[in-house]
Amino acid sequence: MICLTGDIHHSSLKINEQSYIPERCDSEVKIAGRYLQLVEEFGLKVTFYVTGKTLKQEWRDFRPISCSPLVEIGGHTYSGLPRSLLSRFRSRITGVPTVSHAATPGSYGKQRRDTARMIRIAEKRTGQRIVSWRSHGLVSDGNTYPILKRLGIRFISDDLSWEKYHPETTAEGLISHPLNVIMDHDHIYHAHRSEDYVEHQKENWGLVTDPTRESYRIGEWADIVEDQVKKIEKTGGVATVLMHPLCMYIADRFETVRRLFKLFSNFTTIWARETEMYLPR
Repeated sequence: MICLTGDIHHSSLKINEQSYIPERCDSEVKIAGRYLQLVEEFGLKVTFYVTGKTLKQEWRDFRPISCSPLVEIGGHTYSGLPRSLLSRFRSRITGVPTVSHAATPGSYGKQRRDTARMIRIAEKRTGQRIVSWRSHGLVSDGNTYPILKRLGIRFISDDLSWEKYHPETTAEGLISHPLNVIMDHDHIYHAHRSEDYVEHQKENWGLVTDPTRESYRIGEWADIVEDQVKKIEKTGGVATVLMHPLCMYIADRFETVRRLFKLFSNFTTIWARETEMYLPR
């Protein structure tokens, strides 16, 4: 089984990759729409984790995505955990990109308000209550999962582990389907992520549970993805794949997407909300 996922952010968040979108009239959401065309061409299911401000500010462009019968919408925080003003100012002065999100999710109250707003805007726009979640940048703390559980979220995909092939139940009662296939964003040379940038970044690598700090050319990365997916499939597990539409577009205009989707079409794809069926018995 393959749980294909992707994260989508609002344009006003101004994440680093968005400044590399070549067409002036384009946006991350419009690129995600073209990515969805490939999802539909290969007959795959996909879970898009989307920020609440995307639904509020760019609903006209996002609505066709939400209407696709192959798409599940999950929460990706409401605000996208924007960087502090100091971080933005330092980046502007030095010209050195920083991470595209804050380092912490904030206080209990701030997290609860943000989560509740995400759930409300998703229900208002789509008419459906979201049950799946991934935090932007996988940023969380001890308050995050209890808040999600109390507000009705049932599925989480924030854990990084190449050794966990099956979903599992967290202490709070959420169903976790770990990211057990190498992620795209933090492991592909693209946009601002040059070889020099990555080498500097590795000195202060923040994803302490990530199995690797290495980055690759996109073709090499795709080789690793293929090997991991095939290995997990042989065990009867669930391969959770994270491919950001924006990263895939900037890296090689979806050439690698076509390559991987051709492989994925040989297997069954499921939404995040369907992973419960594959808990070990």
